[in-house]
Amino acid sequence: MERTHRWALRSLAAHRAKETGQALFAIVQGGAHADIRRWHARELGALDAPGYSIGGLSVGESKEAMLKMLETVNAELPPAKPRYLMGVGSPEDLVEGIARGVDMFDCVLPTRLGRNGSLFTDDGRANVRNVRYREDPGPIDPDCDCAFCSRYSMAYLHHLFRNEELLGYRLASIHNIRYLVRLTERARAAIGEGRFDAFAAGFRARYRPSDAGVRAEQKRKWLAQSGYEEPGEG
Repeated sequence: MERTHRWALRSLAAHRAKETGQALFAIVQGGAHADIRRWHARELGALDAPGYSIGGLSVGESKEAMLKMLETVNAELPPAKPRYLMGVGSPEDLVEGIARGVDMFDCVLPTRLGRNGSLFTDDGRANVRNVRYREDPGPIDPDCDCAFCSRYSMAYLHHLFRNEELLGYRLASIHNIRYLVRLTERARAAIGEGRFDAFAAGFRARYRPSDAGVRAEQKRKWLAQSGYEEPGEG
């Protein structure tokens, strides 16, 4: 947190001197320590940055800890400035983040899952490799307007994955990205109409998040495939 804060002071000073017109966000750190998070959010808030990033909340801690820290940080940040939650991109985390005041997200998850045959739906993730989709004539989501759902069937996507055709990975990735865009569009509309609480409750009641153990195993496989070792490992 101290290192990040020093970078914020230097970066904002240099950025303002150049007058580039770009929006340089300050990053709130502090792990799962509420006192450190609260202090850092207050200190950065006093710097009047164009916006604020929330870092270090997608690195292995529980979702409960992440949500608790979001509540702690967002209670201290300037209410009129945008908040960006770094490295978070699952549908349930977007809804919960928005409910706690987050405006922006980014993550490799939608394309990573897409390349591995997992598609986002309002009911949870669907594995295109499952035999149930071998002869399915419809899209994964009839309401989706992405390049996959508007043109192709699940049977075709299943065929592409079974034969390791690159088009399958691309279509699945496009669907997942479009799903998240549509989800945030629905959330925005619900906020504008004063019904976000009902929207979030309906989403939570229907969506089935993946098991924490399954997520951890998937992450282990992805790291092994990439050759990347997390800090403290090996």
